Order: sequence, then structure tokens, then C-alpha cells
Amino acid sequence: HRVTLPGVSRPRCAPPSIMCTAKGSNDAPGAPVPTPPRRALLGGAASSALLSSLATRADPATAYGLGNAPPPKTGGLFGRKQPRSEAEIRAVREEAERRREEREAEENPGELVTLPSGIQYRELDEGRADTGKTAQRGDTLYILYTVYRLAPGAYFKYSSGGTPIFLWSRGYGNEGQDDVGATYRFVLGDSDAVPRAVAPALVGMREGGRRRVLVPPQLGWTSDAVRPRPATFGAGRRLENHKEEPLLFEAELLRVRKSDEAPTEEDLAADLEPAGWSGVFKLP
Repeated sequence: HRVTLPGVSRPRCAPPSIMCTAKGSNDAPGAPVPTPPRRALLGGAASSALLSSLATRADPATAYGLGNAPPPKTGGLFGRKQPRSEAEIRAVREEAERRREEREAEENPGELVTLPSGIQYRELDEGRADTGKTAQRGDTLYILYTVYRLAPGAYFKYSSGGTPIFLWSRGYGNEGQDDVGATYRFVLGDSDAVPRAVAPALVGMREGGRRRVLVPPQLGWTSDAVRPRPATFGAGRRLENHKEEPLLFEAELLRVRKSDEAPTEEDLAADLEPAGWSGVFKLP
């Protein structure tokens, strides 16, 4: 049932045939407004986008920066032509390896020697050939030495050097030590006289020679009995902090006393001196 309130008339809807017209239109009342076709709308949008891109296009003279020429059109990343065959890739790798070896030779003087055990050292100075003395097992050696640590990650590329960082030395007066010319004396082959990696690397060394030996952690200062030891507290702390890392032991051989050579009076007196004494304290 429909309910009609008294005094209120019901609104009537306009017939579908009658359409509204825009206010102020010159068209006749009731005339339908034409709608543009879809193809025309899409064409207009495409034309607008093209005109916008042309208006914002960079000047070719300044597209790559003022005064910079565009890269050559050779393809690849940043204009570089990428290798397309295994032969080209192999050639690129060989060229990179050659350049690396040349750079290593410039940065690291001295021939790199690898012993059958895998221990490596560099022959920085071959020494004097006039004396005819070379270090052999059982000989007493008198050396000056410097111990370095390597920069992080350098151990695995020791063949290409690595940056040596000073730890301590003997015989060079470093860190204010009054030890210039003071040698470290030991018998080549004695247990713990030098790290296990150092002893075989010194065999055959001439007087006046200088070698830098790579000391892996497991063949280095594995216990407090391994000599030589630092003479100062600071150097001792540095060794303690880095003894689990690969180190470099650079030895300069000043003298070789053969095992069958009679010791001099100076040698006999030196044999009575405490090992590792640095002469820090002086008699007033």
C-alpha cells in the first residue's frame, strides 16, 4: 500500500527522451551533446606526450656535460665492448694477470722463493760472495732482525706482497732502543732459537745477505719459549696481540761462524751473556 501525505505532491521524473543541455548553449533545447570518439581521445593524448618530450629534450651539446663527447657506440657497460667468446675472456684474464705480476715486481723487490715445504721468503739482498761463508745447520749466526705484521687479508696474497707493519726489531735503534749494531746470536737448527718457519729459510744465506720470511701462525711464536722475544713491554703486547696472525721476519746476516770454526775470545765472552739482553739499564 502507498502512503500519501496530505498536501505533499509526489515528484515526477523527466522522461528519458529529454536530456539536459549546458547553460548558455546555442543548441536547441533538448538536443543531445555529441561525445568524441575514443580513438580521437587516445590520439590527442599521444600527441600531447610527444610534444612534452620534445620540449624537455636536452641539447646534444650539453647532454653529456659541457665539453664532454658522448661515449662511443660500441655497446656494453659504459661504452666498453664485452667479451663475446671464451678466447676473448681468456685473453682478458691473461692480460690482467700479466699486469698484476708487473705491479707486484715493482712493489716487492727481491725474488720470491718457495721451499718444498711451502715456506716462502724474499731474497732482498744476496750478500757478499767474497767470504764464501753460507749459513748451514749447526753454524752460529749473528743477525739483525725486524718483525712485521701484515695488513688484514694480505697473508693470502703474500706472493703479491702485503703491507708490512712494524712490531719490533733488534740492532737498528728503533723505538729509542740503544741497540744499534747489537746482534741476535743463535745456532741454526737449535730448537726454538727462531720460529720454525725461519730456520729453513736461512739455510744457504750469505754473510751480508737479507731475507724476509713469511711466518705462518702455526710455525711462529706458538709458545713463550720461541725466540727471539721483544725487549720492551709495548713490543711484547703487540706480539701477544698478533701472534695468531701471519708475520714477517726480516733477517740481515752479519756473520757466520762455522760449526768447525774455533770461537774467538769475543765469542766466548758473548756466549756468557744472557740471551735477549737489550741493555736498557745503564751503569751510572
